[in-house]
Amino acid sequence: MFDHPIIEVTLGLVFFYVVLSLVASAVQEWIASVCAMRSKNLRSGVENLIGNDYAAKVYKHPLIKNLAKKNGLPSYIAPETLSSVLLEVIAREDSGKSYVAHTSGEAKAMVEKITDDHPLKAILSAMIDHGDDAANALKDRLAGWFDEGMNRVSGWYRRRAKLFIFVIAATVTVATNASSVHMAEELWRNDALRTQIAAQAQAVGQEGDVSKLEVSNLESLGSFPIGWGEREGGWLDWLKRVFGWLITIAAVSLGAPFWFDLLGKVANLRGVGGQAQSERST
Repeated sequence: MFDHPIIEVTLGLVFFYVVLSLVASAVQEWIASVCAMRSKNLRSGVENLIGNDYAAKVYKHPLIKNLAKKNGLPSYIAPETLSSVLLEVIAREDSGKSYVAHTSGEAKAMVEKITDDHPLKAILSAMIDHGDDAANALKDRLAGWFDEGMNRVSGWYRRRAKLFIFVIAATVTVATNASSVHMAEELWRNDALRTQIAAQAQAVGQEGDVSKLEVSNLESLGSFPIGWGEREGGWLDWLKRVFGWLITIAAVSLGAPFWFDLLGKVANLRGVGGQAQSERST
C-alpha cells in the first residue's frame, strides 16, 4: 500500500517545495544582509521605544557603537546593555555624573528633570520607586521593558520577512516556471522520474535537520521538470500553469522547515511500506 505512486508523487512534491523554499530563504537572507534589514529594523524599534533624540545618543555610545562594524549598525542589542546605556546617557546629560554612581535620590531627580513633553519621562517615572535601591531597580525594570519591546520589534521583522519571502517565492516560481500542477502530472506519468526524485527525497528526509541542507549542494533542482523550454500552449494551458504557480507560491511561502518536517514523515511512511513489502517477499 505504501509503495503506491501517490505516495511517491507526494514525496516528490514535498521535496520540490523543500528545495524551492531553501532557495527563497537563501535569497531573502542575502537581501536582508545586503540591505542591513535586521539592523535597520532594530534601530527603528529603538527609536519607537525611546524617541529619535535619545536613540541617536544611545547609538553613539561606545558600548553600542562597537557592537557593529565600522559605519554600521548592530543587528542585536541586549536589553540590559540598552538599559544601562540609556540611563548613562541621561545621567551624563543631566549632571555629567555616571549613572552607576547615582544614589536613589539622584536617580529620581534625574528622571524628574526630563522634559514633560518627552514620552520617556512618563515611562521612567512609572518604573522608578521610592526604595533605597531605586537606581538599580530602575535599570532592571527598564531592561525588562526593553526585552518586551524587542520581542515586538522581532515580530515586525518576521512579518516583513514573510512578505519578502512571498515576493521572492513568486519571482522564483515564475522565473523557473515551477508549476505544481505540471510537476504532479510529470511525476504521475513518468515512472523513472518519479522513482529518481522519490529516492532523492528519501535520502534528504533522513538528514533530520533542515539546517544541514545547503542550496549550493542541491543539484537535485535540475532533476525537476521545470523551466521554459516547453511550448506556450493555449489559454487553457496558461490557466492551468498560473494555477500551478499559485499553488507553488503558497507552498513555498510556508517555509522550508514546514516542508522538511513533512518530508521526513512521508519518507518514513514510504520506507515502512517498502520494508513491509520486502519482508512479505522473503
